[in-house]
Amino acid sequence: MRRYRIIVPLAYLALIALGIFILFNTGSDSAITFILLFIPATIVAAFLARYLVTVKKKNVKEKVMEQDIMGAANRYVEQMRSLYDFEDKYGISTKEFREELRRVKEGLFELGCVVNGKTRIDRTKIKKVVFADVEWVNKMFESIKDRHGVVLYSRMMDKCRDYLEGIRKLENAGYENIRGQIEKIESRLREGENIEMDSLELSMFMNEVASILEETLRTCLRNANSLEVEGRESANADTSRIRTDIKIVEHSIGHGNYENASKVLKSVIERLVELLKDAFEMYKEDTFVLTNVVVEISEKEEDKREVEEIKKSIEECMLPSQMRKLREYGDALIIKSIPALEAVYNKIFEIEEEIAGENPTTEVYPVEYWAKDKMSEIEELKSISDSYSDIRGFIHRYRLLASDAHSRLIYDSERLRYIAH
Repeated sequence: MRRYRIIVPLAYLALIALGIFILFNTGSDSAITFILLFIPATIVAAFLARYLVTVKKKNVKEKVMEQDIMGAANRYVEQMRSLYDFEDKYGISTKEFREELRRVKEGLFELGCVVNGKTRIDRTKIKKVVFADVEWVNKMFESIKDRHGVVLYSRMMDKCRDYLEGIRKLENAGYENIRGQIEKIESRLREGENIEMDSLELSMFMNEVASILEETLRTCLRNANSLEVEGRESANADTSRIRTDIKIVEHSIGHGNYENASKVLKSVIERLVELLKDAFEMYKEDTFVLTNVVVEISEKEEDKREVEEIKKSIEECMLPSQMRKLREYGDALIIKSIPALEAVYNKIFEIEEEIAGENPTTEVYPVEYWAKDKMSEIEELKSISDSYSDIRGFIHRYRLLASDAHSRLIYDSERLRYIAH
């Protein structure tokens, strides 16, 4: 820069000397005119150029300053928004953090930036700001983040552990099909040990855990709805209060109040378990009776194994909260039992057809043959299985028909052997 300050005056002197040389050598008036016009023109041009450079340089500085201040303000706003999310969504206290960040807000105000709902810049103040002031605000902001980030992380992890403990209690109380979600949260907590102490990272981590938690609570909600129906139908009980609590759970989950949803869900399952206790034991006992009957009349080993597998699954249902699953096994058993009895009927028809072919006397075969319309009893049984909400009525009718058919099958088989020989 100093070099230009020397070169420019020397260039002016050289041009003046050139004009004088032309004047004395030619004696032309144009040379005098050239000198008189050139000197003030170059002086004006120099001042104009210097003015433009100065103004432009000043404008560039102000724009850079404004961008830096706005960047600091945006980081402050984003940080406050994140902290309010922790407060509102998850009930994690950030009061001390937010109170210290007020110093950053005050520092921005001194720089000419008002952050109050909407960020505004006072360009008059910015003219007096230097870059060191902006750097000071940024350092203060980072210092506060570093100190309070550790505390925020600790509180967030405590909240996640509370969530995990809450859904473990729900599983122990009787809610099924949530083991996978529990393991997901446990895995996320292990990953959280290496997470960066940054508010954005912490917020994303918390959102992921909350998403898994909400999925878990909705699974429990579906189980509660199913069990409420079972309580109404199987136990013939008034479940209006439970339905009201289920609505409360739906509302709580929808508004992110996971603690309340978990608490009410636990209360719901405990009451439903007590309500279904007798109906559960009775239904389980009835299904055992039916399995024994079906195994007794089944001739194929494969059919017997399938029924034994169903019986094993029924034995594994130990809690009244598994009433829905128990009923599913009961339905599967009913579906299996009807073809087994139908096979016995068809076997009787085949044997009696062979006996009729031998044309035995009434002394040898003193009973009436089973008519084909006897199969209407099977159709009647199918209609009972469709209409009965309680297995007991089906079992009573099934045992009568199975006992009659089984006895007739044994008798006809003996008579056929006797007649054939």
